[in-house]
Amino acid sequence: MKKQTIWTWGTGIAIVYTVFAISIIGLVVNSFGKKLDLESKDYYAKELVFQQQIDKSNRAKALPEPLKWKVEQGKLVFTFPSIFKEKSLGGKIVLFKPSDNTSDITFPVLPDAMMLQTIPTGKLGKGMYKLRIDWSANDQTYYNEGVVVLN
Repeated sequence: MKKQTIWTWGTGIAIVYTVFAISIIGLVVNSFGKKLDLESKDYYAKELVFQQQIDKSNRAKALPEPLKWKVEQGKLVFTFPSIFKEKSLGGKIVLFKPSDNTSDITFPVLPDAMMLQTIPTGKLGKGMYKLRIDWSANDQTYYNEGVVVLN
């Protein structure tokens, strides 16, 4: 008598395909639970005016004294160029947190007489922020960006 076995090539192939299908279904289900944040909701509209931002950035780089920032003792300090001391500055400072769009925050550009602006970091979450400073002086617009890490 010939002994029958349950394990055949067909059984092995069926098991491999079943495990593969279950893995793919698991990945699809898992991907639906992931949070995906776009950088901004009007991403495509911003793309259309990107050349203006490049021009602003080039103007900022051409200044004899650049805009500077640093993190020190629980505050973020911006030093605006002193050539604009007698001028009215405006604009906005955006702290963009790539890992969590609910932590993004915007501040108006309001330097004091010494051309300094201080932003307390105590209420901001820890982590990396991208700085985007869109500011104006003398009827000219400027744009600077950088990265700060808050501890």
